[in-house]
Order: sequence, then C-alpha cells, then structure tokens
Amino acid sequence: MKLKPDMIPKKLARGNITVAVIGLGWMGLPLACLFAEAGAKVLGADKNQKLVDKLNRGESPFEEPKLGQLIAKHVSSGKLKSMNNVENAASGSEVIIITVPTLVDNQKQADYTILESACKELSKGLIPGALVILMSTVAPNVVEKIVKPILEKHSGLITGEDFGLAYSPIRAMSGRALKDIQEYKKIVGGFDDASLKAASAVLSTIVKSGIIRTSNIKTAEASKLFETIYRDLNIALANELALYCERAEIDYYEAMKAANTQPYSHLHHPGIGVGGHCLPLYPYMLQTEAQSVGLKLKLIKDARRINDEMPKHVARLAASGLRQVGRSLTRAKVTILGISYRANVKEIRYSPTIELIEALKRRGSKVKVYDPKFIFAEIKTMGYESEATIETVLKDAECIILTVGHDEFKELDPMKLASLSAKGCAIVDAAGILKPKEIEKTGMIYRGVGRGVWTK
Repeated sequence: MKLKPDMIPKKLARGNITVAVIGLGWMGLPLACLFAEAGAKVLGADKNQKLVDKLNRGESPFEEPKLGQLIAKHVSSGKLKSMNNVENAASGSEVIIITVPTLVDNQKQADYTILESACKELSKGLIPGALVILMSTVAPNVVEKIVKPILEKHSGLITGEDFGLAYSPIRAMSGRALKDIQEYKKIVGGFDDASLKAASAVLSTIVKSGIIRTSNIKTAEASKLFETIYRDLNIALANELALYCERAEIDYYEAMKAANTQPYSHLHHPGIGVGGHCLPLYPYMLQTEAQSVGLKLKLIKDARRINDEMPKHVARLAASGLRQVGRSLTRAKVTILGISYRANVKEIRYSPTIELIEALKRRGSKVKVYDPKFIFAEIKTMGYESEATIETVLKDAECIILTVGHDEFKELDPMKLASLSAKGCAIVDAAGILKPKEIEKTGMIYRGVGRGVWTK
C-alpha cells in the first residue's frame, strides 16, 4: 500500500487524503462528516439520488444531533461532495469505507446482496495502493469469503499486495451517532499487518478513545455481533421475567432495582420488544454462519422469539384491561402513544409498535397513533390515523397504550389522561414510566409490562 501509517494522520488533516464513504445512511453520513471535520476530502456515494441532491445542497436527510451543522459546513467548504456513482467515488480515493445496509431475508437468513453489489461497483474504480475498510455489520468470514473475492475479481488487484483490506464495525446508535463514533473504542481487524496499521491510523483521526486491534478480521466481525446479541438476550431475559411478574403479582421494576444493587446484576428494562436496524437482525446473521459449521444457537433463537412476541403480549394486556369495563378490542378506540423504536429518537425502522398496531387492527380495533417526534402529516404518510395534538388524539380513547418512554410522555398527568379519555379507559404502560397506583386512583384501568400489581 502507498499509505504509510505514521504519515496518515498528518496527511489526512492537511486534506491530502481523500476518503470515499459508500452508503450515506444513518451511520455512513455521520462518518463522512467526521472525516471531513478531521480534514480529509470526502466523496460520499449513495444510490439514492434524492438523498445525494439534498446533501449537495447542504441539507441533512434525517434528524441526528449536530449532523445538520456539519453537513452545511463541509458542503460549503467543498470538503464533502456526494454522488450516486460508487465507481467514481472509489477511483478518486485512497481510503474507501463501506457502510451499506446488511439485511436478513424472509427465511431469517443473512442477506448481503447490497454489500456484494457495492463491492462489485467500487472494485471497478479501486486504485493500486488504496485501503478498503468494511464497517457494515457482517458475520465472521464474510470479509474474507465474500468481500475479498469480489474486490479481487472485478479490480484485477491482489489483497495485501495491491490494496489493503480491513474490518471495523460501527458501534453507535441513532440519536447519538456522532458522539458514539468518537467516544467508543474502535475495533479493527486487518487482512495483514500493513492493512491493520493503516486502518488503525485512518480511524484514529476520528476516534478519541483509542483503537482495539484484533488478531484477525473474523474476530472483529464476531465482536460486533456478540455485543449486539448480548443486549438482545438480556432484553429477552427482562421480558420473560416481566411475564412471570405479571402472573406472580410482583412489580418487576421494584425487583430489578433491588437485584441490581448487586454489582454483578445488570437486569435490563422490559418492554414492547426490540427495534432499530441492529438487534432484530444481527442475531440471525450469526445463526446463518453457525448453521454453515453445523451448530444451532438455541439460546439466541429463543431470545429472538421472546422479544418478537412482546407486541402480541401488549395487545393481550390491552384486551385484559378492556374486559374489566365490559369492552373488547373489537371496535375499541385505541390510542398508541409512540411509534419510534426507542425513546427520544425519530426513527421507526423495525419498531415493534408497528407489529402491535397490525395486531390490534386484526382484532378490529380503531387505532390512532401519536408521537411527539413526528408531525401529524408524517404519521399520516405512514398510513396511520392520527391527530395534530396529544389532547385531540386522546379524546374519548377507550384504551391508551404507551409504547416508548419519550421525555414528553414522562410528563403526562394521570388526571389529564383520565379527563381526556373515555370513562373507564384502560391504559397499558409498555414503557415502564407510569405509576400504577396513580393511574388507578383516577378511575382508569391499569396494565403494564412486568407490573403485576394492578388491582382491577
């Protein structure tokens, strides 16, 4: 490779290194901006022409703290340019970073079609001496068995001799992507020592907390899946314990807080399920790889099943609450508070609330949706009934389901909820932010995930 690790930080800071970022989504775009902020010339590539046009006008295509300011700044300075031609972006760059989506198909098998296509296109523009860093989440062996062969076949170059190859997973969440990318340690695995050192040097320009170098690429690939699956399993444990608490007349949250005073106990919060692009998909990627070596990951499969079933359980809680006042889900006026997959973010990818809404509609419920992170027109565009204000969406509601703990929802007054909704309204707290006794004092029927303390 032409890139010398000890010279990379200085050259990048001076604008003498061009970085191509392939895939300008929720993580690729923040990465592109951070490299521009570090001094590099950045060429962003994405197949979405509308997104490219918006970026070249200096506008952010989605909400992410401080991202809009960085886009405007670096588009104006000329450091950040976007295009829809991957080959052209690659041909003008010494460093190529891949951040395209990796998915799971209808059979719950890993789907790397988008990644394969991106690799094929960029390889046509791959120049000798360049460094390719994959950051999309993949299972172990994907870089060496899928990415490397495609790059070599379509470029005519040889990995390690003509270009460098490394893997470094993105460790960040939407709503705090810029902060996470900079503050979490960066895990890096390289095809060879030269690739490892060069990739570490490149990434050190945007990371404040240091680099973790793994002994090989597949260990780095595994690390991202492991940390994601760890969270998924712990949420599944919380959800299963919550189901028990409902039957045993125990408040899970009280038991959780007590248990977590033990230093080795880190029980998570239960809820309506798991959303976002990571947790609902990445366990299946590891399962796909495990199957190829003759292993079934039973615990991981069970955790996915538990979390996937939680929206239906929340619907059952709603039915239980309605029965107490002689109502049923059929024709019930149900208001859903929150469609984001996580508190305080404007993002609905794989939101479990979507499954809840569909389950309620199948039972004949009349569903309205309200989320303070979205304007009325945005929710209508999603195909859901809504109202412009929380007061109007709650009017005459026979069942209210709180799905996510937005800060705005934490300020809800139980008496106001009772005054706006129908008499004997059932309220289901899937976010764990309401106090059961306060709700019941208003005359409403209370149900909550894991809160086995309701009295009516």
